[in-house]
Amino acid sequence: MADISKTQLRAKLVVLSCCHSARGQIRTEGVIGIARAFLGSGARSVLAARWRLDDIATEQFMTCFYKHLFRGESASESLHKARKWMRNNGFDKVSQWAPFMIMGDNVTFDFGNWPVPSAP
Repeated sequence: MADISKTQLRAKLVVLSCCHSARGQIRTEGVIGIARAFLGSGARSVLAARWRLDDIATEQFMTCFYKHLFRGESASESLHKARKWMRNNGFDKVSQWAPFMIMGDNVTFDFGNWPVPSAP
C-alpha cells in the first residue's frame, strides 16, 4: 500500500481481481486497504473483491463485466449485469457472483468506433 500511495495515477478504473482486495484495517476514517490506496493515489474508481475467489467464476465474471463496460455501460451497470448473467448461467452460489464491489465514481468509457463484442 505504501508503494501505491507514492504514485500518481490517472486511471478511471482499477480492477483488482484477486482475493480479499477490498479488505483492510478499520480506522475512524473507514477501511484502509489496497483498494483505498488506489483511490488515494488518483484512481477514480476501483473494482475489488471482498472474499476468496473461484478462478473459473472470476474468469466468466470479468469477461461479462468488461463486455458491458466496453459497450459504454457504467461500471455499476456492468457490475449489475455481470452478476445477473452469472446467476442465470450456472453460477448460483453467492460466493461465485457477489464478491466484487465498486468503490469511488461510477465511471464509463468511450471506445469510439471499436467493434463492440457481443455480451453474454
